[in-house]
Amino acid sequence: MSESYFAKLANEILDASEKLTNRFEEGLNILLGELDSSKTSGSGDTAPPQPEATDNEFEGWDDTEGMDDPSPLAGIAESVMGDIMASQKGPETFTEQLDAFRHAITWSEPFILSVLAFQIVMFMLTLYVGRRDATLAPRVTMLVLIGVVVRSAEYINVWAAREWRSFATQNYFDQQGIFISIFLCAPLLLDSFIMLVMFLREAADLLIQVKRSEMKKKSKDAKAAERRSKKDQ
Repeated sequence: MSESYFAKLANEILDASEKLTNRFEEGLNILLGELDSSKTSGSGDTAPPQPEATDNEFEGWDDTEGMDDPSPLAGIAESVMGDIMASQKGPETFTEQLDAFRHAITWSEPFILSVLAFQIVMFMLTLYVGRRDATLAPRVTMLVLIGVVVRSAEYINVWAAREWRSFATQNYFDQQGIFISIFLCAPLLLDSFIMLVMFLREAADLLIQVKRSEMKKKSKDAKAAERRSKKDQ
């Protein structure tokens, strides 16, 4: 599917270049026609000899005179580019962009499957170390590992963009890092968020237990004081 997507994009680029070439040729033909008409109209009249200009006459001339006149080719180029940009309609809505991104990925290649397997393993480890009976050491280790990988994502993207031919069928790694952000950083950040929610839930449960024990202790102390007061009476 990715090959058809890129082939369609290449065909659109070729069509756009052909349109640009045709418009450029039309502009050249117009200019050449104007030059031929000016030559034929000026060939019938013999111009009188003009006196040679002296150096004093050139002193008052501005070297930049006529440089600001707009070229007719500039207008033609602008109109051609406007037509090309108007005809090149890409995905506009979020659903269309997501569908285009999904079709651009070769989901059956080993590299993509390895990344998905890595994310599944990290998610299972997150659930395992986040359970209530787990100690603090594996949780901290998991968070540090996620932080190191996410922090190194930029360097990983640069290296992968240079060495992608050795492990992938196409270059997924652009300068913006869209692929590595979606497939690597976003799931790991989700795992860290899940661990944070587990921490907060466990802390809330511990706080409830502490409050309950305090209330039980206060009630016991009150009952003991009441008994002592009855004995004194």
